[in-house]
Amino acid sequence: MAAHTLRTRIARWCLAMGSLVLAMPVQAARPDGQARYTVISGDSLWSIAQHHGCRVSDLRRANHLSEGSPLLAGTELVIPTCKGKGKSSAARVHEVARGDTLSAIAARYGTTVAELRAANDLKDDTIVPGQRLSIAAAPAELPVRLVAGQSIGRPQRGSLANGVQLPHSRQYFRRRPEWAWGAQHVVDHTRRAIDEVNRRHPGLHRLAIGDISAPKGGVLPGHGSHQSGRDIDLGLYYTKVPAGYPEEFVPVARGTLDAEATWDLVHAFYRASKNPGGPDKIFLDYEVQGKLHAVARKAGISRATLTKIFQYPDGRWARDRFVQHVPKHDDHLHVRFDCPPRDDECH
Repeated sequence: MAAHTLRTRIARWCLAMGSLVLAMPVQAARPDGQARYTVISGDSLWSIAQHHGCRVSDLRRANHLSEGSPLLAGTELVIPTCKGKGKSSAARVHEVARGDTLSAIAARYGTTVAELRAANDLKDDTIVPGQRLSIAAAPAELPVRLVAGQSIGRPQRGSLANGVQLPHSRQYFRRRPEWAWGAQHVVDHTRRAIDEVNRRHPGLHRLAIGDISAPKGGVLPGHGSHQSGRDIDLGLYYTKVPAGYPEEFVPVARGTLDAEATWDLVHAFYRASKNPGGPDKIFLDYEVQGKLHAVARKAGISRATLTKIFQYPDGRWARDRFVQHVPKHDDHLHVRFDCPPRDDECH
C-alpha cells in the first residue's frame, strides 16, 4: 500500500475512533503527475489555496467539491497546476490615499511596518498619495492539532502525558519555560490567539506567559490547578511596558492597560471557544473586565454578545459567563481549555 494512502486511511480511522493525532501537512506527487495534499485540523480551502497559489474555485473544481462541503482532517485533495504555485502567499497591492500611514496600512492588512518597507524597498516611512505598495497576503492561521490522551484527569487533580512545550517566540516571554508544558491544542490555540493580536496591533510588546504545567503535570507549586496541561496564565498588554514586565506580572493599578489589545486577546479566545478543544473559561478581575467591556462596546460589539462574555456590569457573581471574576487576577488572564473531542481520559 502506498505511504500516502496509508496515512490517509490512518487519519480517517483515527477520526472515526475518536483518538485523532494530527501530523504536519503532507503533500505528495502521484504517478499521474498530480500533487496531493492531506488536510490537517485548522485547514480551510482558502488557506490551502493561498499556500499553493490557487483560487478556492480551482480546488473545488479539481476535487468535485460543492460550496458547503465539509473539509475533514485526513482528506486527500488534488492540487491543480496553478499560476504562482509554490508561493506561501499571494501578493496584493494597496494604493496610498491621502492621510495613509505605513502603520495604519500594516494594521489594515495584518502585516508590519518592517515587512512593508522590505517588500517595497522603502528606506523610511515616507509614502505619498497614489503610490502603489505591494503587500503579501496575511499568513494562514496557525493550525490547531487535537491529540487525545495527553491531558489526563482534571486541572485540579491530573497529569500530562506526552505534552509539548510552548516554543520560544518574539511575541511572548515565558517566565518559567520548565513549567510551560501543555496539551498540544492548548499550545496551538494560545499561539494562534497571540499571533492574531500581534497582526492587529503591530509593534506590541512581548506578552508575559506564566505557567501551564510541569512536563508530566501533577501538583505545581503556587497553584491549585495547572495539573493536566489545560490551564495557562497570560499577562496583560500595556501602552507602556511597566517596570519588571514581562519577567513578572504587573497589576493594572501599576501600569497603563492597553485595553484594546487585551480585549482583542480575550475576544480571540472567545471566538476559539466555539471550536473543538477551545477555551472553556477565563478568570479575570471584575474591574479589569469593566475596562475591556468599555472598549468592546466602543468597537461595536453587541450587548447580547458582551453578556455572554463578561460578568460586568451585572455583578461579579453573574453566572454562565465566559470571563469570570476570581480574586488576585488583576494582573493576568487564567485561561482554561476544554478537552479534545472523544477523549475519555480528559475531564
